[in-house]
Amino acid sequence: MKTRLLFAAVALLASCTSSPEKKAESAVSEYVGNRLGNPRNYRAGRFTTKPYTRHDSVAYATSVARLTTDTSAGPQPPISLPAAAGAVRIGTFVSHAYHEETQNGSVSRDSGEFVVYPSGDVVQLMPGTRLRQR
Repeated sequence: MKTRLLFAAVALLASCTSSPEKKAESAVSEYVGNRLGNPRNYRAGRFTTKPYTRHDSVAYATSVARLTTDTSAGPQPPISLPAAAGAVRIGTFVSHAYHEETQNGSVSRDSGEFVVYPSGDVVQLMPGTRLRQR
């Protein structure tokens, strides 16, 4: 409970004077920390941010659709999704590397890709390496 209040306080302070990128980093930190076995073991690492546009969203949906298409029946027709106004920013893409350091000293490293929307909602994406065609 105390850690949630701490994360909320940090997020609140950060949101007062921060850029959208800093707000997104703070939201992702809270999201990741709350999903670990013990949020106190979370140690933030590298953050990389960039604007997330409608075009990025459609490209991601297309990649996921290709990944889930059954190719055993031969070539499939191209996947068509509705066109989107590509330049419109709809959120912030955040790539985040972090590690979990337990009380007994063991360290596990991980990373994730997320989109943070202006409302503060965080969505974890499939890693880009998984979306590439095999």
